[in-house]
Amino acid sequence: MSTTAVRRPALSHLFFWFLFSNGGVITALLLPVHVLVQGILGPLGIVKVVDQHYDTWIRVLANPLVKLYLLVLIMFAFFHFAHRIRYLLMDFGVHAAKTVPAQVAFYGGAAVVTLITVWILLTTVPIGI
Repeated sequence: MSTTAVRRPALSHLFFWFLFSNGGVITALLLPVHVLVQGILGPLGIVKVVDQHYDTWIRVLANPLVKLYLLVLIMFAFFHFAHRIRYLLMDFGVHAAKTVPAQVAFYGGAAVVTLITVWILLTTVPIGI
């Protein structure tokens, strides 16, 4: 009779690696394009961008796609950051970074930032003004 243990995947580990990898890709693709368009090409007059006037910001932030874009950009960037910092500390030999309280601190912090972002995006400007 064989007593080989059945290995199950650690779903929480897979979930955080998923957020880490997607966060890296999304942040690496969207953030430079956002900075290029909004920060360089717009002020040079090459493309039309959101200016610093209140009514322009209100009109843009009322669009649900803009809210979704900002949520995705912020959420995945912070989960990527939390995972990268936690594993950096583990590589430096900080054994406390492997504990459950450390996971709660890092990933919980990213979740709190995500919830604050959702709250700000939903309460600042109603959708579809």
